[in-house]
Amino acid sequence: MKPNRWQLVVCSASHRTSSLEQREPLQISKHQLPIANGCLGGLLDLRESLILSTCNRVEFYFVVGDDSDPMNSVREFYKRCRNLDIAPFRDVFRVRKDSHAASHLFRVAAGLDSMVLGENQVLGQLKEAYSSSCAVKSTGKVIHRLFHQAFRVGKQVRSDTEMGKGACSVATAAVEMLKDKINGLQDPSILLIGINQMVNIAAMKLTRMKRCHLTIANRSPERAAFLASKFGAESCGLESLTDRISEADIVISCTASQQPIITTEMLSQQSLKRNKDKCILMDLAIPRDISYAQKQDASYEVYDLEDIKSFVESQQNRRMKAIPQAEEIIDTRLREFTNWYEHVQNEPVYNGDGRAIEAIRMEEISPLLSKLTPEMQAELEKASQKLVSRVVKITRRTEAGLESEDNG
Repeated sequence: MKPNRWQLVVCSASHRTSSLEQREPLQISKHQLPIANGCLGGLLDLRESLILSTCNRVEFYFVVGDDSDPMNSVREFYKRCRNLDIAPFRDVFRVRKDSHAASHLFRVAAGLDSMVLGENQVLGQLKEAYSSSCAVKSTGKVIHRLFHQAFRVGKQVRSDTEMGKGACSVATAAVEMLKDKINGLQDPSILLIGINQMVNIAAMKLTRMKRCHLTIANRSPERAAFLASKFGAESCGLESLTDRISEADIVISCTASQQPIITTEMLSQQSLKRNKDKCILMDLAIPRDISYAQKQDASYEVYDLEDIKSFVESQQNRRMKAIPQAEEIIDTRLREFTNWYEHVQNEPVYNGDGRAIEAIRMEEISPLLSKLTPEMQAELEKASQKLVSRVVKITRRTEAGLESEDNG
């Protein structure tokens, strides 16, 4: 499907195209997302835009002129918003256009492109990304339709196939990875660091799996106490982190910090204080929360997302049987979107933007103006502007109706 004047594009860096070290500087945390979407939406050559950023991917969705290089927009975004030159990371991005971009998003929504095949958490992350971009009005007609169709795909794949049966998130995969170690401990002491969905999922999984002594730590002691009350756990601030680590059997950390919160020095200090077996540390954050001299030491072991990736690859064969059925659903929804997309490319206005019609108006009336009196010129100007305004309003109402239909 070849656009006339603009195209749908996604520029994506994910666990399939890059290492954890390569994705770390590109990452955009949840609390940074509104500002980032506003910054990206302010770039002049973009008609629509949206950022999706999770622990395993950073993706930029654009509607942009077909003569534009979409990676220029990504480079400009990082230069303006992060003062970062991404030239060294150019090869980790994959660029997909039009139906290929839509197909990629639908596979993400279905959980087929996740580190954990069929993971459930990604659908919520898509909805958060969409809401964030809508809040700063960087989305428009194409991205509205694209993402609502993706939500349908994700829901249908999980309800109509085995893909959603027993599917887990990265957090549950992390707990599963630690299961044997936890079961080998008598009344294990487990420290969770951070307040977010990953930590919440890990806490639920842990409390269901085995009786344990759970502590939740956060920069805000009040927020830590609130979450801890849900699980009958203790809570603390980060100022006592070294002491808490020295007392813990298992540490699971997932914060939005841009710098490590557990350093090599802290691990050295806790090793001197420990009076029990080695501590197992699981780092689910990106950028990583834990800085270490080596992954294994006499007093601790550290695991991160790369280790989880290796673990889940050996665990998810049973979900692979559901892939053909999931792909049939994606193909059907992709044909629906493609038919709509090809139609909308022929419309003179999209996203409530009257600039195209205004250009047509000026092109048509300009030859006539010199032949008319000033009074008649004013009347023609007034009438033609009113016509443009009415067409734009009708377009906006049509889009609103389509979006309401999608939300329904």
